[in-house]
Amino acid sequence: MPRVHFPHEILSPAELSAARLDGELAPIGDGFAPADALESPALRAASLRPLLGDGLVAIGLSAAWVHGALGLPPAVHHVQRGAHRVSRPVRRDIRFRDTPLDAADTVALGGVRVASPARTLVELAREASDAVSAGAARRLATPELVAEAHGWLLAHRRFPGRQPAMAFLARLAAAQDDVTR
Repeated sequence: MPRVHFPHEILSPAELSAARLDGELAPIGDGFAPADALESPALRAASLRPLLGDGLVAIGLSAAWVHGALGLPPAVHHVQRGAHRVSRPVRRDIRFRDTPLDAADTVALGGVRVASPARTLVELAREASDAVSAGAARRLATPELVAEAHGWLLAHRRFPGRQPAMAFLARLAAAQDDVTR
């Protein structure tokens, strides 16, 4: 995987800007990657390393962007703490959820933790009244992933927003059935 560069790690902001202007680097998330690098989920996740560190997990729209369901990163990143306590990040571009996210619901990509595709679909289904979340859920959904997300919701009866999420997933599954017929 190509390296994602961040200001003040190896190169200064001036050097990064010069490399971008020369066409050697292209912006991705909070960093810069080689201009000819394939924008993969691992590369998108690695670009969130300064934001997530070791204690936070990308969820919701941020995870949807990492998994390829959004073309651009969200203006406000959605993050949740992992198993360990972390101090609340103080940034305007972060929406922080201070409940622990089970490690089974995450995947490691690009050196950071991201909600699994099924858990991301659950989060997007819960927020489906938002057009951006609903569109990302439709792009992310496959019949197998919808079934896995539905199973996750059945196993987590006390999940906030469970009923609207299940209704959205049912409509999504019905729409997929109509397309495959």
